[in-house]
Amino acid sequence: DEEHRFGVRHKEVIKSLRSEIDVLTLTATPIPRTLNMSLGGLREMSLITTPPAERLSVRTFVSEWNDVVIREACLREIKCGGQVYFIHNRVKDIAGIEDRLSKLVPEADLRIGHGQMPPRQLEDVMVQFVHRKADILVCTTIIESGLDIANANTILVHQADRFGLAQLHQIRG
Repeated sequence: DEEHRFGVRHKEVIKSLRSEIDVLTLTATPIPRTLNMSLGGLREMSLITTPPAERLSVRTFVSEWNDVVIREACLREIKCGGQVYFIHNRVKDIAGIEDRLSKLVPEADLRIGHGQMPPRQLEDVMVQFVHRKADILVCTTIIESGLDIANANTILVHQADRFGLAQLHQIRG
C-alpha cells in the first residue's frame, strides 16, 4: 500500500460498498499516516520481524565517511561473491563519487546508474549489474523502487542524513 498512489479515499470507497468488508493494508514502510492511525488505536498493526527463509536479518551501521570501513565493506561483499549498492543521491557529483570509490577499491568493477540517464543507457547498466559484470553500482535512490538483486547484499548510503526516515527504511528493506 503506497498511499500516495492508492490513497485513503480509494480505500474508503471500497469499505463503503459493504458493511462487512475487512481491509488489509500491507506496507513495506511505516507510512506516517498509517503509523499514526495504528498508534492512535484506529488501526491494528502487526510487524514481520523475522527475515524470509534463507535470508539473514538486516544489520545497519551508522558512521561518517571512512575510507577503511568503505573499502572493507565492499571487499568483504565482493569476496563472498556478492555485489554492492553505493547510494549517492546527487547526480551532479555522482561521477566524482564513482572516481573516489574506484581509487578506494581498485579491484572492483563499478557502474553508475541514475534516473537522468537516457533510458537505454540506464537499462544497459542495470542489465550489466544483474549479470554480475559490475561489483559496485554507484546510484541514486532509483534502486528503491523494488529491484531485487539477490547478490547485492551490501548497501552503503552516502550522506544518509539527507534522506527521510521512511525513505531510508525503504532502501534498507
